[in-house]
Amino acid sequence: MALILDTRFLLAYTFPPTLSDKRKIRSFFYKVISEEEALITPIIIAEYLKIAGKLIGLTASEIMIKRFEAVGVKIEPLTYEDGVKAGELSLKHPNIPLADTLIAATTLRLKGKIVSDDPLFKIIGLKTIWYK
Repeated sequence: MALILDTRFLLAYTFPPTLSDKRKIRSFFYKVISEEEALITPIIIAEYLKIAGKLIGLTASEIMIKRFEAVGVKIEPLTYEDGVKAGELSLKHPNIPLADTLIAATTLRLKGKIVSDDPLFKIIGLKTIWYK
């Protein structure tokens, strides 16, 4: 099963709130990528660069994305079907950001789960998991 690593997870991995969380996140991450296909989308990359870039700079943020790729996280391209599904989800859930509906659409297409603590994904009907 595909696991989509949401922006919130990438940020928690990069900037763990506590030392204890850092250990949990790292352990969870390496377990996940050894057992499942871990993916990120271009939307997740853009969100991550926007947020992490403000804290550590664009170059360091891009290097982090490359590090995720180096350990086996794949980039899943967006498709026409993802765009259509995201539009459908946006009509049904107008208060959910478009980026989240695009991430959700890709997750639904892959019949996957999303690694996120964002409650909006549950509203859409996705299965989520988190490191805690």
